Amino acid sequence: MTDKTHIESVGQSAKTLIACGDDFALMKQAVDELYRVFSGITGVRVDQLGADKDIMLPSGKAISTAAAAHCLLEMKRTAVFLRGIDKAIRQQLSANPQKTLHLLYAGTGPYGTLIIPLLLLYKPQELIVDLLDINSVSLVALQKVIDTLALNDYIGEVYCTDATRFIIPRHYDIAISETMLACLKSEPQVAIMQNLIPQLAEDCIFIPEEISIDACLTNPKMEMERLLYYENESPPFERRLLGNVFVISKHKLDDIKSRKTFSIPDDAIVFPVLNLFTTVKVFDNEILTDNDSSITLPKRFYDFRRQSANEVVFWYVQGEKPRIESGIVQPTF
Repeated sequence: MTDKTHIESVGQSAKTLIACGDDFALMKQAVDELYRVFSGITGVRVDQLGADKDIMLPSGKAISTAAAAHCLLEMKRTAVFLRGIDKAIRQQLSANPQKTLHLLYAGTGPYGTLIIPLLLLYKPQELIVDLLDINSVSLVALQKVIDTLALNDYIGEVYCTDATRFIIPRHYDIAISETMLACLKSEPQVAIMQNLIPQLAEDCIFIPEEISIDACLTNPKMEMERLLYYENESPPFERRLLGNVFVISKHKLDDIKSRKTFSIPDDAIVFPVLNLFTTVKVFDNEILTDNDSSITLPKRFYDFRRQSANEVVFWYVQGEKPRIESGIVQPTF
């Protein structure tokens, strides 16, 4: 059964998130409203964490339905992804004005957070979305959202399968998959990209466009002060960039297979903590950087006040527990 009030509410929230910039009050209001509507329709709430289990795959962990729902509440993550996807849709429509765009959304969760709000801003003849998730509970919940918001005309195929093994059946103009934690840990984002991207046409936009991991030496006091103060009031702030650990994108799928070695400079005394920083380029200038969301939180790897080193080596491990591993070369005396 459709609900006109819910339709208007979701559409307005989508418009707010696209247009509100960094007004976090408006951002939070819109995200909270989306959660109120989606949780009310589906019965899936964030306080149900633990009610259903993560699904363990050969390529990583597919998080539970409630955990997937929780991602919506990370307001800047939701806003930046919706803005980036909206820009990608508009770019493709501008390039193909007489064409119905076909989108693939892999890893929908129970709300279809990254596409459902946007559908209300377009006409069915402008775009059709194929949905994919390995969790059948999530797909049942998502169908309730689609029915209530009268979105069935926008939906093509629905696949309950593993995105890391999915064989793409048709041409897509945009493919979306955001299944990640900071530093690409635990979840199968890398494996999904490695499976889907080689099957896509050159003119297909993959979102996120790029995920980059950088190694930096940091000063804990400076890092804390940066979080405590507004930017124009904070004390001087610096980091020492060691280099890029790896980038994964449509045109850089193999960079993640290489080991990266960095020399530790003498000023590790002033910047003694080595952190890895994740940057997610959703599309164009829509970017998430450190501390914008859980998927871009800095991760501490070494404290050189406790153990000195001449070099540090990083490599990525794929499999059931994807993660970045590292090792150090200690000085010889």
